[in-house]
Amino acid sequence: MSGYIKKSHLIWKILLINYYKILGLENYASITDVKTAYKKLIKQYHPDVSSDPDAEEMTRYLNHAKEFLGDQLSKEDYDRQLKIAYLVEIDRLKRQPKKSKPTKNSYWNSLTVDQRKSRLEEARKIKIKEKYEKSLSVFPLGYRLIGIVIFLIWGLQLMFTNYFLDYTAFAYIRAVLGYFIFGSTLAVSASEIYTYLTTKSLHQTIKFNYERLIAISFVLMFTMGIISISLLNYSRKSYLLKNDYQLTSAKIDFARSSLDRLIITYEIGQVEYTKRVDVIYNDIIKLSGDRVILKYASVNPLICEVVNKSDSVLNETLDFQD
Repeated sequence: MSGYIKKSHLIWKILLINYYKILGLENYASITDVKTAYKKLIKQYHPDVSSDPDAEEMTRYLNHAKEFLGDQLSKEDYDRQLKIAYLVEIDRLKRQPKKSKPTKNSYWNSLTVDQRKSRLEEARKIKIKEKYEKSLSVFPLGYRLIGIVIFLIWGLQLMFTNYFLDYTAFAYIRAVLGYFIFGSTLAVSASEIYTYLTTKSLHQTIKFNYERLIAISFVLMFTMGIISISLLNYSRKSYLLKNDYQLTSAKIDFARSSLDRLIITYEIGQVEYTKRVDVIYNDIIKLSGDRVILKYASVNPLICEVVNKSDSVLNETLDFQD
């Protein structure tokens, strides 16, 4: 019991006297920053040079701050106790009944709303840091970066290769899987960056809103990935249907088609394909038996389009009809 009382007394002492704040620093600032701040303030408040009535008391606090934070071992011990102090106070507040009045001399009750928010935010960041450091011991940062790169490439590859789809459920599943892998990997990357910057903010001030910047970057990168895949495949389709194509006939499934979107089936090399193609129905060349002329890429029959009356291969289509 006496050990618990001593520990509680130390914790409250740390909370009440935060030597980082006395030095005008953020919690867990570096030893270099501590020494720089101490030298600056001791010159200002030393009784030999200052007429401030609180100079002697301030000098005493500054010397205590130097004692606690001036070397690595004592600083690490103080930082550890400071973290525990905040976590104990947060835990105490959570256990406190909502309707009960705070104790008259409560440290927490003496803080302003902004100070309370600051303490809660700091405690949240400390928990994030502890979990992150523990996870790094299981799965190091280097492996994470390699995994992120691999999954990003895999997602983009699935998005690219399954852009031109057969009109089947399984084909759409492969395409959706690519978007899911790409988006999820970007989300993991954003989470890693957020955790790193949150941990860093415990030791130094970050002068920009990194949470908002990460969210905007995630949306932009996901959008740019989709647009890039679309543009690459549009260019690929244009090139192949101009330079490396074949002609065949395809049958229209009128039960599932509309005037501007046809569902067609065709066979290439004993493999049957079903495609949904956008057309202007009155402009396409129609054959007997509900069939149309289809132009497809030799390397991938799923890259195709229905030949219309203004197509540059009109002479070939006339020969094809003959």
